Amino acid sequence: MSKSSASSWVRPATFVEGFHDEAVVRKMKYREVEHLGLVSILSFGGSGLGGMHTAGEGTGLVGGGMQEEDSVWWQEEPESDIKRATEILMIFLKAGGNLIDTSHWYGQGKSERLLGHALKNVPRKAYYIMSKVCRYDKELMRMFDFTYARTYQGVKDSLKRLQLDQVDVMQVHDPEFCPAVDIIVNETIPALYKAKEEGMTRLVGMTGYPIGVQEEIIKKSFEAGRPIHTSLTYCRYTLNDRSLLESGYWETCKKLRIAVVNASPISMGLLMNREPPAWHPATSLCKETCRKAIQYCQSKSVDISKLAVHFVLRNENIATTLVSTTSPQRCQQNIDAISTPLTLDEESVLEHIFSNIFQPAGNLSWENVELSEYWNEVGRALCVEKFYTKK
Repeated sequence: MSKSSASSWVRPATFVEGFHDEAVVRKMKYREVEHLGLVSILSFGGSGLGGMHTAGEGTGLVGGGMQEEDSVWWQEEPESDIKRATEILMIFLKAGGNLIDTSHWYGQGKSERLLGHALKNVPRKAYYIMSKVCRYDKELMRMFDFTYARTYQGVKDSLKRLQLDQVDVMQVHDPEFCPAVDIIVNETIPALYKAKEEGMTRLVGMTGYPIGVQEEIIKKSFEAGRPIHTSLTYCRYTLNDRSLLESGYWETCKKLRIAVVNASPISMGLLMNREPPAWHPATSLCKETCRKAIQYCQSKSVDISKLAVHFVLRNENIATTLVSTTSPQRCQQNIDAISTPLTLDEESVLEHIFSNIFQPAGNLSWENVELSEYWNEVGRALCVEKFYTKK
């Protein structure tokens, strides 16, 4: 019998008397996560708070646009944004959710700043929090920095914005964009271990899209004596791509006691009742396959996003899944999905789209699409600077 069943319910270490209502928290399901303990199967993704749901324009909440200069890292947030962020986060935490993920990249510090305000009156024991460094500005040539000095300073900056002394995990953000894995192993990870030694983070992790890059970093980090503790993968266990489990990567992490965090069950907007955002890197085949599934769901008056979330949460091998939203209503719906089973009709539709649309199509990913575009742009910029810019 699982720990999340009613007869054997075990309080997670994050339960706080006076803050939580046990009757409410009992409805949340938890699974064991390496190095952390019992973690809610639904986790809170902070990308929406930084405006990532609106292609980097505005906050995704109430306020206006963002600036480019470094001062944006420390600016104060509109009270309306703070209020909305706090409302969404409290819905999640009060329901027993206990893992929060954010990053400097999400709104160039905005997500971290909003979380810093929203968590002010929350007992620190009530949650685990993860953030990320190495991906910073929207300007192409300042977007990534994997050097030791910048990584170490990035940890300090994140803590300042979050108004915390320590995070549970500090992660390397999108290491696939680093020119060489050896830079990650010899500069980035040592800087994070220095931060760990000084008490700024308990664990060292990474997050990215290509599974192969993470596998190489894991191998080399263990060889260097500074092993990775957590791995966050996004869009790699969804209806359209199950490679997190089918590639053998999950098994590798399990053997090495690396905690795996899944993210984005709706594939960054592919599995929703609207067109995906214009910036979405998915291939035409992937988008068309998802569109077929959406159309079938609509013909049956079923919400494909609901099916997508249930598909992920019900898999016992997926300990926890990050879901980001800027809507209090959607946040509550995601939480309700944990204790409310699909109807027979919804189960039938889920079975149909998986067996007849997604499974025959195989794992539809977009590896190397963003990487190719990035290095093409970097190469073009360096070429212009070297040959066509007057000194």
